[in-house]
Amino acid sequence: MAHEIKRSYPGKNADEIYEKVHVVMNRMSEKLGMDYQTDPAAKSGSVSKMGVKGAYQVTDGEVTVKLDFPFVFPMKKQVTQNIEEKLDGLFA
Repeated sequence: MAHEIKRSYPGKNADEIYEKVHVVMNRMSEKLGMDYQTDPAAKSGSVSKMGVKGAYQVTDGEVTVKLDFPFVFPMKKQVTQNIEEKLDGLFA
């Protein structure tokens, strides 16, 4: 089951956004024991663990996160909400 989250950050460039998103995703992957791959040059990254996959792409002014959960994954709402909250507070 795929889910997409987009957030806009007017006035912020891709480097500023990527730096903060990277910190959030790194912490989350460590906490959840997920494999985290990042490509600083492309301003992107991905996480995965036992069928749960996520990827993000940063451009000037926004980030897009794509999540792919197995059909039966009881924590998908919790994981999605956690990511949305972190992105909403990125520059707060």
